[in-house]
Parts: sequence; structure tokens; C-alpha cells
Amino acid sequence: MLCYRIIVPDTSAGDFFWPLIVRGFGLGLLSVPVSTMSLSTLKGQEIGQGAAFTGMMRQLGGSFGVALISTYLSRETSIHRVDVVSHLNVNDINVQTRVAQLAAGAHTHGLDSLSSRNTAYEMIDNAVMKQATLLSYMDIFMMVGIVFVVFVPLVLLIVKKSNAKVSLADAAH
Repeated sequence: MLCYRIIVPDTSAGDFFWPLIVRGFGLGLLSVPVSTMSLSTLKGQEIGQGAAFTGMMRQLGGSFGVALISTYLSRETSIHRVDVVSHLNVNDINVQTRVAQLAAGAHTHGLDSLSSRNTAYEMIDNAVMKQATLLSYMDIFMMVGIVFVVFVPLVLLIVKKSNAKVSLADAAH
């Protein structure tokens, strides 16, 4: 959710430094307790099988998460593109001025007037697509943040406390 406010069309990789540091710190605090909880009730040879199963489930969860986010990104980009395009009116003087400015810039690069006008429309289309994609990423950051805020406490409420703890000597075998 930290990235929701900093993402703009000109956001650079450096702007994500602190959110990535926070993510790394959070993952460091999350990995050991998750592994401990998943393996704490196992004994002997079951620990290796449990660790393999936990790793497989993490991989599957990551794959499903990437697939869901990619699908959501594609869908939201289409929705936002329609919304942004609906605000562009060919009869609006601001739109006409912008097209004329872009066409003039393309015309100075040696294009004829029809090609320069098409180039101007392509540039506006690229700007619309960039804005729609940006809005989609903002939606994704918010959605992922909300999912974590909702499900992390839910998991903590559901997890049973176990009295049977594994010793480190058993875990090494």
C-alpha cells in the first residue's frame, strides 16, 4: 500500500527503494514463523516431507498469485483505458490544440501532414495507455494491500496453538 501514493507516470526505480526495504524486512519476519508453524508438529522423516510440501505450496501460491494479478492487470487496464478515452473529445479545444502541437512536432521531423497527424494520434493513444496502465497498477497495489490486511489477522485467528514442538536435532535429520 506504500506504493499507491508514489506511483506517477514518471516514477523511477529509485522511488521503490524504501517500499522494497520494508517488503524485505517483512518477508524476513514472515519466513521463519511460517516454516516453524508448518513443521513444528512433525517428527523425524516427516520434517523433510513437510518442508518439501511447504515449498511446493509456496511455489503454487506464487504462481496463482502472479496469474491472478496478471489477469486483473489486463482487465483493469482495459477498463481504465475506456474511462480515460471517454474524457477525450475530438471537439474539445484542449484536445485539438494538443493534437496540433504533436502534429507540428512530427511535421518538423520530415513527415507529411497526414502522417504527422496520425503520429500525433498514436502519441495520444500511447499516453492514454500509459495512464490506464498506471491506474491499473495503483488498483493492484491497493488490492494486494487490502488482501494482506484482511487475511493476515484471519490466519492468526485460525491457527491452532500446538504443544508438540520439534527439536532442532530432529529437524537436522
